[in-house]
Amino acid sequence: MTKNLLSVMLFAFVGGCLRAFCGQLWGGFWGTIMVNLIGSFLLAFLTYHAVLQEQLRGWLNLGICTGLVGSFTTFGTFSLQSVQLLQYSFLAGAGFLAINLLGGVFMAAGGFKLALRLKRERNND
Repeated sequence: MTKNLLSVMLFAFVGGCLRAFCGQLWGGFWGTIMVNLIGSFLLAFLTYHAVLQEQLRGWLNLGICTGLVGSFTTFGTFSLQSVQLLQYSFLAGAGFLAINLLGGVFMAAGGFKLALRLKRERNND
């Protein structure tokens, strides 16, 4: 239990720092879009490549997926920016929502497909 909590705390610190860095690098709405798309890809890839194949210990899986990716992506900022954009312009808000939601599903599918491809290649060796 303590190992799990420490793992989540440590990886959440790293994910939060990466999130802040990406926010400064890409700024505003684009920063939110980028971290959410990257996070969607990473979570799907890690889940299907490492977690389900039991390549990571439980505490490490929890730390990386929940702590790192969870703190790297940003639902709160996404929600706030969606409301702000919808108030400013329905079209801009709808576009922002579509890019985040549809793009996130697309990126998660890409992470899943990459994990499957790597599994097939490893099984063929």
